[in-house]
Amino acid sequence: MINIEVREFKIKIDNKEYTFRLDFEALIKFDKKYGLEGMELFNKFLSGNDTYECIIKILSCSCIEKEWEEEELKKGLSFNFNTMRLFDEITFTLAEGLINDDLDGSNKEKN
Repeated sequence: MINIEVREFKIKIDNKEYTFRLDFEALIKFDKKYGLEGMELFNKFLSGNDTYECIIKILSCSCIEKEWEEEELKKGLSFNFNTMRLFDEITFTLAEGLINDDLDGSNKEKN
């Protein structure tokens, strides 16, 4: 059985709270916006390369209330411990499915 939970993150930008939802709709937006480059970006993100640049691109496709441009989103986020901690939580959420899949043996070759 696969446990699927859609995660949301509330981020306050310019004194307004926005909801960033990591769901299939965000994935489709990401795919349309970045095309084939999107999978490469996502793989770089999960392997720890250009992590923050990649997460901005992912978040730019996942806001419920507003369509964000990458530069606008970068300028709106503060560079502090709370932002870094939130980015770490989002990173773990995106990687969690891969980890759980490996732990339950679903990713093993079947003979």
